[in-house]
Amino acid sequence: MTGSSNAPEPGSKSDLVSGMKEAVGGAVGLAVAASSIARPQFITHATIANLYEIEAAQIALRRARHEDVKQAAQAMLADHEKMGRELKSFIGATNSPQLPPESLDSVHQMLIDDLKGAADEDFDKRYVAQQKIAHAEALTLFRTYHNTARDDGLRSLIGLALPVLEQHMRMVNELDTALSGT
Repeated sequence: MTGSSNAPEPGSKSDLVSGMKEAVGGAVGLAVAASSIARPQFITHATIANLYEIEAAQIALRRARHEDVKQAAQAMLADHEKMGRELKSFIGATNSPQLPPESLDSVHQMLIDDLKGAADEDFDKRYVAQQKIAHAEALTLFRTYHNTARDDGLRSLIGLALPVLEQHMRMVNELDTALSGT
């Protein structure tokens, strides 16, 4: 077996294992996101969430079977690449000593490994299920920081990102409804 020891075997159909991974990832992310968070932690969590979104969307563009899932992945990829550039630019402009992470944490890597190991016929539903959790986490993180932080510059940037994340959540919910009938 190659890669992470948490990676499912290619073609794994284990909905129970995938569901557990998604639930654990979501629960951890929501707990972190809902707590009052300092700027360094926000930047770390937001960057990792964004890196996950980019990688998950790239996988979905290659593997999704439904055209509407591919279109959603393309939109999310473009939006999250833009968010990543804006956050990096903001951090650089403030001469922050903090460098944002350049790779996923173990929880988000586990989710990526799960997507990579999904059977073709299960991929779209698994991707959408992960996106529901990931966007709930991102919305909680961004709203919490926006409402509690004193960093006006970063709060302004978050204020621009929130409507995009809300649109992604609506898109994912629509996909979930559409796929539940298949």
